[in-house]
Amino acid sequence: PARPRRLPRPASPERLARFGPEEEGAASVLQLRRGKAILGKMALGAGQESSRPLEGPLKAKEASGRVITTVFIALLIDLLGFTLILPLLPSILDHYSKNDDGLYLTLQHGVDRFAAVVGVPPERKYNNVLFGGLIGSIFSVLQFFASPLTGAASDCFGRRPLMLLTVMGLIASYSLWAVSRSFELFLLSRVVGGISKGNVSLSTAIIADLACPKARNKGMAMIGVAFSLGFTLGPMLGAYLAMEAEKGEIFYLWSALFAVMFSITDLAFIFFFLPETLPKEKRVSSVISGFQSVTSLLSPWALFQFSAISGSLVWSISFISSCSLVWNTL
Repeated sequence: PARPRRLPRPASPERLARFGPEEEGAASVLQLRRGKAILGKMALGAGQESSRPLEGPLKAKEASGRVITTVFIALLIDLLGFTLILPLLPSILDHYSKNDDGLYLTLQHGVDRFAAVVGVPPERKYNNVLFGGLIGSIFSVLQFFASPLTGAASDCFGRRPLMLLTVMGLIASYSLWAVSRSFELFLLSRVVGGISKGNVSLSTAIIADLACPKARNKGMAMIGVAFSLGFTLGPMLGAYLAMEAEKGEIFYLWSALFAVMFSITDLAFIFFFLPETLPKEKRVSSVISGFQSVTSLLSPWALFQFSAISGSLVWSISFISSCSLVWNTL
């Protein structure tokens, strides 16, 4: 720290005799004012120096808070659109069963054979459960394979571009669902949606990029809250929209349109508010090297030996999130 300046001394008798009391008094007042100004500058400088070490953590905390809020809102909007179809899936399958769709009948025969092998009672309600499980499993298996690949690409290109890309894929999926009048088109929408559902694992990776451990803990908790709210409010909204469909109108149309609306809103929100959390200096040099690491996440042998979570944190979070979503969907 700088050495404090010496304050002016009071006037001596010799100076008073030489210059006179009036001149000397004016000079003393001027010196006192200068001394006060020096003290004020010293106090201000000390205050600035003491606040400098706190500026970095405060800014980092505010930035982390904004990222957590953005991820929470974006994930909640996404899950609201994703869960609209859950209460409607049995009715949708029953709707297509009445159209004598070729692909539907082919899959139905396969489900019947499987039911006969495992000894499922030959009742329609059990058959619908098995068929719905098959359609749900297609979505979940595709998501399981796509999430690590999405995470690998985000390690090279950044979180934000891949997040926008996956949401655009979800918009295409829900749009196909809205215009689907055949089982083939509906199944294609589920395939596109499963491939594009890597945005959930990207959300956890974004939270893992935060520097503060407390912020990461809070972010993971907020992701859990978003899941709870999404899986609570989304099915209720989907069932309500199906009940409000007019006579002669396809019962799932408004749910599909709302899913498209949620996805477009999510895309705009991410575009304007989500910052990039993975700096360029921390990214991998080649996406090929990232894809090579995916094999440890998809191999059943590595899965049960837990070697998949011995790598980087991003891979671990993507893998665990994929497994949890497969379990929740099933």
